Amino acid sequence: MSEHAQFMLEKQKLDGFVAQKFKIVGVKEDLSGAWLQFEHPGGETATLHLKTANARKYYASLLIRQGQEQI
Repeated sequence: MSEHAQFMLEKQKLDGFVAQKFKIVGVKEDLSGAWLQFEHPGGETATLHLKTANARKYYASLLIRQGQEQI
């Protein structure tokens, strides 16, 4: 799978969580990518592993937007 196709798949997964009102509550970065922990207001949790650099940049923009919404 190409790098762009991998990024688009990871972006779709991220957008899906955001559309379902999940919030990013934890991030762990290592050499294999970023592990995001999500939590839904109803208590449900989920984890997503991002491998591409573009997806990691994209989640950072979502995290900034999420922080601005709390202000």
